[in-house]
Amino acid sequence: MAISTTSSNQVRWLQVWSLASVQSAITLTWIAYGAYLPKFVEQIFGYPTDRAKQFAALLLIIESAISVIVEPLFGGLSDRWQRWYSTRMPFIVVGAIASTALFIGLPCIFIFGGANEITRLILPCLAILWAMVMATFRSPALCLLGIFAGASQLPLAGSVLTLVGGFVGSIRPLATNFILGLGAPATFAIASIVLLAGVAGLHGAMMSIPKKLSPDLEKDEALPILGSLPNLAIVLLVGAAIGLGLRLLMGDAVPRILKAEVVGFTGLSFEVLMGSALIAQALLALFTGAISKLIDNKRLMMISLGGIAAGLGLLSLGYGAIATIIIMLFILTCLSAVNNGMVAFALTMVPKSLGGLTVGTFFGGLSGAIAIFGYLVPKSSDMLSTSNVTLLTAIAFLLAGVGIGLGDLITRKSS
Repeated sequence: MAISTTSSNQVRWLQVWSLASVQSAITLTWIAYGAYLPKFVEQIFGYPTDRAKQFAALLLIIESAISVIVEPLFGGLSDRWQRWYSTRMPFIVVGAIASTALFIGLPCIFIFGGANEITRLILPCLAILWAMVMATFRSPALCLLGIFAGASQLPLAGSVLTLVGGFVGSIRPLATNFILGLGAPATFAIASIVLLAGVAGLHGAMMSIPKKLSPDLEKDEALPILGSLPNLAIVLLVGAAIGLGLRLLMGDAVPRILKAEVVGFTGLSFEVLMGSALIAQALLALFTGAISKLIDNKRLMMISLGGIAAGLGLLSLGYGAIATIIIMLFILTCLSAVNNGMVAFALTMVPKSLGGLTVGTFFGGLSGAIAIFGYLVPKSSDMLSTSNVTLLTAIAFLLAGVGIGLGDLITRKSS
């Protein structure tokens, strides 16, 4: 399995926090990109606001679809690089530098290019290219978690990524107006500096880990991809199901329930409540990370996925605002456990020589599900009722739980 050569009880916390900083920086760049892309489209194409948002949403769907191929491809390439040179950092460093250069180019086109046929061609091409480059180094980076923590400690290490990522993710509902107030040049510059600083910190933290060439295979041996295809198929299925579930839960179900039940009861704005939900989920990751030391990760994920489905069922019965808040906290607790264990699940499904490929396959499935859903249901708020959204979300998470159960059965038989 794709696990650390350290003892099962050891966690390299410096490296884990460094990896969390890279993951949070990636999230920050996407938040900045998502906030400004409609404005870029509106100004350069001369579209009205609604049409600009639709065009920006289409670009995001295309970018997610491209990730289906790019993430596993570069994850697999990083496996080969790791095998020969005992490091994945070149993929991460080069990818971060290239993505930063492209990222800075987006506001430059907006500021200096003006509205003409050339910039109308360059903007979407550059945006898609940037997203493609961003996808090249996420999987090589996240699969490093497998050498930062032993098998039993992977979800606990993953809780740090969930914690930091949740706090950064809360910026989207809480501070979008502030980000837009900074202006595109300052926002994109800050996000770029944070990303490069995070990668530099991870590179420095990696220097303290001894290199081990070809830990699993001799250089003339073939990588065990064919024998791992059933496992990778399950990883793809689980990633897609969790991706669809997350999109429906945090993009539709939770916002609708907050607006219908909690906003009027608390007197708080939807943005504050949504940001608070993300922060609560981040903090709950520490609690569920501690629980993961007592329960096998796959079993905890299956229980948590079932818990989310059960919580959604309870919410659909409409017990009132106080009950809604309590059930919502329960769902967020279960979601934290799922987020903590996602990378750990992928890494424990294949030999450790395929760590990058399996993490890339998981996130490729996740991105693919979001892209397909966005294409088929471009206006979910208009096309799906709240009850349908709740049902589809529960089915997606239950399907993910079934996939994890199958994965657990396969890995037990092969061990």
